[in-house]
Amino acid sequence: MRSFVVFSAMGPDRPGLANEFFEFFTARGMNIERTRGCVLGNEFGMIILTSGKTEDVERLIRDVDGLRERTGLEIHVRKTKAPGHREVQPSLPYKLTATSIDHPGIIHQISKVLFRKGINIDDISTNVDSNPVTGTPVFSMSCYFFLPPTIGIFELKKDLDHTSDQYNLDIRFDAVLHR
Repeated sequence: MRSFVVFSAMGPDRPGLANEFFEFFTARGMNIERTRGCVLGNEFGMIILTSGKTEDVERLIRDVDGLRERTGLEIHVRKTKAPGHREVQPSLPYKLTATSIDHPGIIHQISKVLFRKGINIDDISTNVDSNPVTGTPVFSMSCYFFLPPTIGIFELKKDLDHTSDQYNLDIRFDAVLHR
């Protein structure tokens, strides 16, 4: 039987950490289904959905203390369902992007609109970079969500436009045909 595990790790960055994780999974016969990782400040963080035979998953869980000791990272492992077994209501996938001069609260305001509509964010990525000409800190956000048929696109657009005007954001969202 195939089992799924979510693995997360965080701690001081150094070259080779990602390789150590992938080697750890491969040595235990695990397949990496989905990965997100990045360096934030001086900290490395990664979250991985992996799958394998039930006995391989149990071995991974038993062996994770050794990986913690070798890497010096905080590591958490949690069993989960297969992605296809997740209960999701009929919906259409959308991608939302937002850009603005950086200031506190941008992510909160956008996520609040989605939450109030009952929309679950499926994947999110944000970043602040300096404008190459002016040096101004520029915020950018990309997120994917699923829009249930009970939520009107016009109403969602109106609420996001209001947030855009109120907080000086450029917010766009479009249906996603292929991801």
